[in-house]
Amino acid sequence: MRENHPLAKHAIRQFILARLVLGSAAAILLALVVWVAVVAGGSGGSGDPLLVQPTADLQAAAGSLPAAAPSAESATVTPSVTPSAGASGSASPSPSAPASASASPSVKPKPSKSVSRTPSASPSRAASPTPTPDVFAATYSTSANWRDGFIAAVRIVNNGSTTRDWSVTLTYPSSAGVEVRGAWNATAGVSGNTVTLRGKSLAGGGSVTVGFQGTKDIGDAVKPVTCSISGGSCRMS
Repeated sequence: MRENHPLAKHAIRQFILARLVLGSAAAILLALVVWVAVVAGGSGGSGDPLLVQPTADLQAAAGSLPAAAPSAESATVTPSVTPSAGASGSASPSPSAPASASASPSVKPKPSKSVSRTPSASPSRAASPTPTPDVFAATYSTSANWRDGFIAAVRIVNNGSTTRDWSVTLTYPSSAGVEVRGAWNATAGVSGNTVTLRGKSLAGGGSVTVGFQGTKDIGDAVKPVTCSISGGSCRMS
């Protein structure tokens, strides 16, 4: 590299000398062209401008001029690219819509109109009817008793003012084995241990005594476990 350096300097000097010579020649040719143009313009009587073209020799000389060779210092040019302000790093546009915006619009449901119904006044409870006294009252008694039989009597009173039908139900112990042999002032029916007596309608304020003769399986006196009458109460004596 150090041996070729003097040759490079010599070539540069020759190039500069050639440029000076060619530049001087070009300046002389340009001056001649201008002078010819001035002379031609002054000699013309019509006053029209004349177009003066250079001769073929001048054109050939101008075409043979060497192009300017770049200097060694400016031979290597590294272009520096400065990014414009528009080409900033943030290329993705920021969304115009706010981040909190939801994709679907939130629709607030309208509250349904609740019809407030005024509760109707609760009907006042009807006054409980005054308990009426028992229409019928019955009293059971055993008028006679022996080893395998007995006689039962029932007195019935109608405490009402109208004529009413009645029925008396007597329930005996299951071990007694009671059977009915005959009845008066009433009809008697037996179902298991239960004896039912039914008679004619009894007028208001009236009373009647009915009875029946029955048999039993035990030697002791027998007595009903329960006694009842329709529309009234029954007691045992």
